[in-house]
Amino acid sequence: MIVVSDANIFIDLERVGLLIEFSKLDMGIATSDFVFNELNAKQQLLVKSLDVDIYSLDADELIMFFTEYQKLGRVKISHQDYSIFYFAKKLNASVLSNDKALRKFSTKNSLEVKGIFYILDMIITESKLSKDDLKKSITLLLDNSWLPKDEIHKRLEKLT
Repeated sequence: MIVVSDANIFIDLERVGLLIEFSKLDMGIATSDFVFNELNAKQQLLVKSLDVDIYSLDADELIMFFTEYQKLGRVKISHQDYSIFYFAKKLNASVLSNDKALRKFSTKNSLEVKGIFYILDMIITESKLSKDDLKKSITLLLDNSWLPKDEIHKRLEKLT
């Protein structure tokens, strides 16, 4: 399986110390250069050090990409978010994002969508980290106001 990741996944996992564990999962991880450029310098260095494919558009594709994006009209996704959809479609991959608008747009356009809880479930199952270390990391996600607390608590309960 290949997932094309949005910035919020990299940011959240880096913040709680699970980005390296994410990169160890049995899946191809990709993103776009648009999304990569949304990351801060520390996050960019970490992502570059992992086995993450960063896709770019050549000049002709770039014109086509922005033409397609403009034809969408008033969608609530940025061109960075649209690039995740674009590459997931091109690679026959899943979109990996917590962004509600991107998830809704991707689903509406028949792409499989995964989020951070899918990744956390895989990390809990496959990681060699101790349960205590996983609990500490996942507990830090409670500070994220965008993520549903009940879903975080479900993962924490799995680790007790």
